[in-house]
Amino acid sequence: MAGSVALWLAAPGAAQAAWPSDQPIRIIVPQAAGGTNDTAARLVAVELGKALNQSVVVENRPGASGAIGMQAAVQSRPDGYTLAIASDTATILNAVRSDMPWQFKRDLTGVSMIADQPIVVAASARSPYKTLADLIAAAKEKPGAIAFGTSGLGTSQQVAGEWLAREAGVQLTHVPYKGGGQAITDLVGNQVPAAVLGLAPVIGQYRTGNVRILAVTSDKRKAEVPDVPTLRELGYQDIVLTQWVGLVAPKRTPPEIVQRLSDEVAKILAQPDIVKKLTESGLDARPMPAGQFDAFLGRTIDQWQHLITTLSLRLD
Repeated sequence: MAGSVALWLAAPGAAQAAWPSDQPIRIIVPQAAGGTNDTAARLVAVELGKALNQSVVVENRPGASGAIGMQAAVQSRPDGYTLAIASDTATILNAVRSDMPWQFKRDLTGVSMIADQPIVVAASARSPYKTLADLIAAAKEKPGAIAFGTSGLGTSQQVAGEWLAREAGVQLTHVPYKGGGQAITDLVGNQVPAAVLGLAPVIGQYRTGNVRILAVTSDKRKAEVPDVPTLRELGYQDIVLTQWVGLVAPKRTPPEIVQRLSDEVAKILAQPDIVKKLTESGLDARPMPAGQFDAFLGRTIDQWQHLITTLSLRLD
């Protein structure tokens, strides 16, 4: 058919029905509102709703480092009406916890990557830490007294923070939150003096002078924060990490629906205004077709397992 393509699926015991119908499509975000995943989800949801002429709603289901939201997605009908935001954190959960009731390779299928960003080491503007060297020096003077916030246990941010502490020979105390939005609120208020977070939830507060970004984990400096050095520049050669966010669906979602969604996300991420909005938020648009993204998910889990085992990191 030309124009709006009708996709069909057969629900057990039911007649075939067109997708999408007037039933809302929901995107589950397994973190609290205000963080990187939430930002990307809401941007895509608005544009996807326009493209499909359909209601697309974002549902935040935080808890257990994202495990609760992902479990809700896995338990949903594979009919194209429930999607979820996946991230590096979700693949870490699969890499380090064999007791997880859901597994990417078994229970989820990739739709498309959306964006990526570096992790940043930040300090409250109310703290005395103006450089990473200041933070490390204070941690050496008072082992365990300096806390750093992240968006949760078992996140790539925790990996970055624990890795940095190990390389610097200091002890930092990890304070996990239920999302980047909550962590940045306490960072601004200096309830936690430092944080290791994605660039997206930090950059706005950085621009207003409420926080200082001490370092980024990318291999090169970011154009949005050109004066901020990389950890490599500061002597931590091996610490290069990138956070990513993508869209997944429950396994057995009809492949034609997955492909349609993947195609629509690619079109969305090709729009100059969307690229600009992502960039202004600290994110880089990274569309990746469904098949490639699905393979990427499995490969990433293996990479996290190797890194965490090699570094003997404890993520609890």
